[in-house]
Amino acid sequence: MSEQDEEFEEYLVINWISIERYEILVGATDNFRWDMEIEDGATGGDARSCVWVKLVDPGKGWATQEQAEFLCAPGDPDRKLAMSHLYELFEIAWKIQQDELDYDEAVEQFFGMEIGREQT
Repeated sequence: MSEQDEEFEEYLVINWISIERYEILVGATDNFRWDMEIEDGATGGDARSCVWVKLVDPGKGWATQEQAEFLCAPGDPDRKLAMSHLYELFEIAWKIQQDELDYDEAVEQFFGMEIGREQT
């Protein structure tokens, strides 16, 4: 991949993790918003998340539900990017649940993780 291609490459970055008793949420922003936050000296956590997935345990012995939400309208370039990486985001949420990670462990392992970036 050339330097110019790398400059315009779009991918997601995990910037939101929430762990509650009955819900695990993993959210992501695009790399451009992430980079702007980092350049401003922030953590990246305040960058607008364009997608988040949730595992919700409804209790009563029912199966855990998977939910996805988007903050991008039709025609928004982030829409296709967000929708194309749901599987990876859900896998991270399931790993948090199955490994019984607490918030600090999940953040250490996943916050800032790049999803969908081409390996060079």
